[in-house]
Amino acid sequence: MKVREIMTATPATCGPETTLEGVARSMVEHDCGMIPVIDGDGKPAGAVTDRDIVCRIVAKGRNPRELRARDVMSEPCVTIAPDAELAECARLLEQ
Repeated sequence: MKVREIMTATPATCGPETTLEGVARSMVEHDCGMIPVIDGDGKPAGAVTDRDIVCRIVAKGRNPRELRARDVMSEPCVTIAPDAELAECARLLEQ
């Protein structure tokens, strides 16, 4: 099976300067737990997960309304081609 068979072709994204409130709203609107962060050149720069927001911000007593995607995103961003095998994708995720 290929990655393209299970991937979201046009995922919701945000920029590094997007507020965490905006990221969270997008997660609710698109019913997902991860939003890719795209840099000014349109390239993947990182990702924000609902877990990132909870563990890196809320659990540490930081105010999410004062922070941006760049403050919490996981990086670097690892990508894979849509025609790659699912097993290869799983191997990358495990790393």
